[in-house]
Amino acid sequence: MSIDERERIFEEDRLAFVIERIKEKLEKNLEIKKKFRDEIISTQKSMQNDVHLAPTDLDDLANMWQYQTDIDLLGIKYRFLNQQIMKLEKLLESPYFGRIDFKEDGQNLAEKIYIGISNFTDEDTGEFLVYDWRAPISSMFYDYELGRAEYKCPEGIIKGEISLKRQYSIYKGKIERMFDCSIKIDDEILQEILSRSADSKMKTIVTTIQREQNRVIRDDTHRFLLVQGAAGSGKTSVALHRAAYLLYKYRESIKAENILIFSPSQVFSDYISSVLPELGEENINRITFLNYGQMVLGSDWKLEDMNELMEYILSKRNRPEYADRINSIKYKSSREFADVLKNYVEYLESKGINFNDVIYKNNIIVSSERINELFRKDFSYLPVIKRLRKLRQRLFYLLGPYEQRRMEEIRQELAESGDFVDKGEINARSALIVRDEFRPIRENIESMTSVNLFDLYLRLFKDRELFAELSEGHFPENFEKICADTIDNIELNNINYEDLAPVIFLKAALGDIHDMSFIKYVIIDEVQDYMPLQFEIIKLLFKQSNLTMLGDPNQSINPYISSGSFEYVAEIFGNENSSLVTLSKSYRSTKEITEFCRALLPDGEHSEYINRDGEKPKVAKFENSEDLYRAIADDVKQLEAEGHESIAVICRTAWGSLKTYEQLKRDISIRLITAEDKEYYAGTVAIPSYLAKGLEFDAVLVACIDSDSYDTEEERKLFYTVCTRALHVLRIYYAGKMPLYLEGVDKKLYIE
Repeated sequence: MSIDERERIFEEDRLAFVIERIKEKLEKNLEIKKKFRDEIISTQKSMQNDVHLAPTDLDDLANMWQYQTDIDLLGIKYRFLNQQIMKLEKLLESPYFGRIDFKEDGQNLAEKIYIGISNFTDEDTGEFLVYDWRAPISSMFYDYELGRAEYKCPEGIIKGEISLKRQYSIYKGKIERMFDCSIKIDDEILQEILSRSADSKMKTIVTTIQREQNRVIRDDTHRFLLVQGAAGSGKTSVALHRAAYLLYKYRESIKAENILIFSPSQVFSDYISSVLPELGEENINRITFLNYGQMVLGSDWKLEDMNELMEYILSKRNRPEYADRINSIKYKSSREFADVLKNYVEYLESKGINFNDVIYKNNIIVSSERINELFRKDFSYLPVIKRLRKLRQRLFYLLGPYEQRRMEEIRQELAESGDFVDKGEINARSALIVRDEFRPIRENIESMTSVNLFDLYLRLFKDRELFAELSEGHFPENFEKICADTIDNIELNNINYEDLAPVIFLKAALGDIHDMSFIKYVIIDEVQDYMPLQFEIIKLLFKQSNLTMLGDPNQSINPYISSGSFEYVAEIFGNENSSLVTLSKSYRSTKEITEFCRALLPDGEHSEYINRDGEKPKVAKFENSEDLYRAIADDVKQLEAEGHESIAVICRTAWGSLKTYEQLKRDISIRLITAEDKEYYAGTVAIPSYLAKGLEFDAVLVACIDSDSYDTEEERKLFYTVCTRALHVLRIYYAGKMPLYLEGVDKKLYIE
């Protein structure tokens, strides 16, 4: 709805007033910051002058402690002030993006609620000039049209009427556009934002959060939140904005270090790294499952990550052991194997560890029956490893009196022998004799109360009777080969990806992983590529944490590893305190790209999509790879000339990406992205299919070259995931045979 001239003047005057107030506050804070910095420097100099480097008495220590306390306190204030300055600088650029006029029931006048990335008040009057988008009252901007509305705050539910809803596009302190919208965050601004170029970092969506996304962001009633959404539905953005919301709402009890996100790759972690700082928050902890595995297992082990596994699956199909490896991957990532491992833990707790009598000079100090009773009853409240440590302490304690009595006997014998006169020498010699005499007993106790994680894991694959008991007689296909390969790898200190989760699960279930209770919120992205045991690990590690898990079954890039249904995931964590939410609308791609990508899936994709027009995807056939590379290079030049800033040439494998990069770099500026990269770069890149997961680009050019083409049904979802990375342009190039999945696509959906 258009805005009349009088209203436009009012808005421009108000913006000028708010900007002036922000400038005043910013200048004041910059002055305070300078004073803080000077005070810190002055205090440090005073400390150097007044306190010795090596304190010589209590006064020196007290002075040093006082100085250090003062410096630490000033440092905290300085960092907080710096954060406020950064927020003010962002507000100065664009103070707000939305407004609602809300009249609370029982009040005479409507309040004008201006919404931006953080709160800002007039210091003279205390009036809120800008409300943080995360404030309770701001939720109405995302959730309601004109008319009746309500929001929940600490005082209860506040009801009233929205009489105006307005959006702004403000850049460098100037209103570029503004208009009234009656139903939702208007398609006009959304379309404008979606039509922009992709950047080297993910952007915030704070100005265009949709109702269904807002409900996920602000959900604080469910401990386990599962979010299923199609490609481009904003799952990752929602997760990061949810983190920002939690940091705002629970700012007294939650800091950035209390939130952890598991992301699919280092490149992806870098890609999302700017969202929270853009929202005025510190970055949360970001980690991949491989990083975590290396952290808990140590550097002695060579761990295979998901990227290496994907490269193996996609490029080693002709190897003789390939089928056996695939069987191993499928079985070890299955629910059945998860159940075997859970049964194994119960077995170890109940009867899987044997104990001997503790004997000294043919006398039983502690019987095996009593040791079993201690382990299985008295200490049953502890996990196995901690139980064994407790048992070891108890056995050493029970051994103590025997060692003490024997010490007295030897002291007396040495004293009576007349060979020793010095009491200190008698004591030292007695202790040495007792230590040697009791060493075999202590070593026996150490041995039977110690377990090796990898020996326990390999026991599963060495003891057929045990495996039969734990699996209820169900053996996977080619079990003997799976056993032999697992044993060979582990004994060489190599852990394949499919063994990583089982080993970590066993370590966690046995109580040999440090407590993670300081993490209060966990976000897991791309859960469709997690195996059941990974969820069991998370359940064990984060017993008190709230979990937000996001994914899309249609984007399962590994055909042999899958989380299963989201309902199954909910069962693992407990249905009673979980919520499964579906984000039903896709915002990333143009209508033409979305319709084409839908057709790649056998059952289609039933989500809605934003009605943004663009060119149809292009499918181009070439006689040879030289012509294909030449066409890609020409298209990149054309797309760059048209203003596309982010272009991905996506190949199936790392080998294909390297080959394509080597060919294209002769004609165009292009960067190769590999699994070793820790940063994501804008511009034109060559990237393997599995690394592109979660990223988005202005233009996606899918290169199907020689043997590096998608030609099996198992890779359909990988191909779909690759194509859904495109915002504005999607082109597919192949030499020889057309990719399998295009054969059933209606030719009206693309051009040739």
